[in-house]
Amino acid sequence: MPNIWTHMFFCEDVVDTINNPTPFFQHETYMKLGAQGPDPFFYYKFWPWNKDESVSNIGMALHTKKCGAFLIDLIQAAAKMESHVKAYVFGFVTHHILDRNAHPYIHYRAGYEGNKHQELEVIIDTVIMEKFHNMKTWRAHVYKEIDVGYSLDKDIITLLHTRIEKHFPEVVKESDTYIQKSYRDMKLALRLLSDPYGWKNVVFKSLISSFSHQPIKTNIDYLNEDETTWHHPATNEVSSKSFLELYETGRAEGIEIMGEVLSYWDNPTKEKKLSLTQLIGNISYDTGKPLELGLINKYSDPIV
Repeated sequence: MPNIWTHMFFCEDVVDTINNPTPFFQHETYMKLGAQGPDPFFYYKFWPWNKDESVSNIGMALHTKKCGAFLIDLIQAAAKMESHVKAYVFGFVTHHILDRNAHPYIHYRAGYEGNKHQELEVIIDTVIMEKFHNMKTWRAHVYKEIDVGYSLDKDIITLLHTRIEKHFPEVVKESDTYIQKSYRDMKLALRLLSDPYGWKNVVFKSLISSFSHQPIKTNIDYLNEDETTWHHPATNEVSSKSFLELYETGRAEGIEIMGEVLSYWDNPTKEKKLSLTQLIGNISYDTGKPLELGLINKYSDPIV
């Protein structure tokens, strides 16, 4: 998963390119929150001494199982719901599209040791936002970008919980309170990790440095703009694509898929649902390959 800023940037990029004056685009904060996809579940009870893997397991299941069916179900249900719910689901689907295109590179170049995956994502966040928005991520309070209020909307909670219950009964919790807490814990974690003056990354370096945006002090080609050869982490197939090329491939997919989502919401027919099902497919967020192949990421050559 590219990190929080990159996912918001990608979602906004798709919205701006589609250029469809859809009312729910006003609900920008809900869309930015939705653009975090299943990632809030990884923040549930994030304190090292209070870690609860049960909700992280839900986040992992959403990334690696029944991806297509779950997304289609969300889209179909949102067709009859309020504009802010549509905005959230729109963002959620863009998260999947970027992940499935960019994740193989992240896995290969981060490896599987400790928090290196998150470290590379946070670095790429910083590089991308400085390159395209001239923004210093460590100076911005990113939690404000996804803050829809103290409580997450009940309709969104119900939508997520019922669909998780349907598709992932093996990991779902009986109560839907884990969704509300995941949202609040994500905001809290991002607030604590925010370090505009740099002192937290000195005092608490071992705890937060992999997760906290900070100035980049190395000359490593994190985006692979030199087009160095790398390998798919599951298939070992060779590529020299840069992160920006992977982003652009995802952007093209996003424009096509999200345009079709808007068309479906405008007039939800069986034909349009079938078209969406074919466009989205059943592709792993993690490997970017069809789930029926049963692939597992294992190859890597880390740069962090």
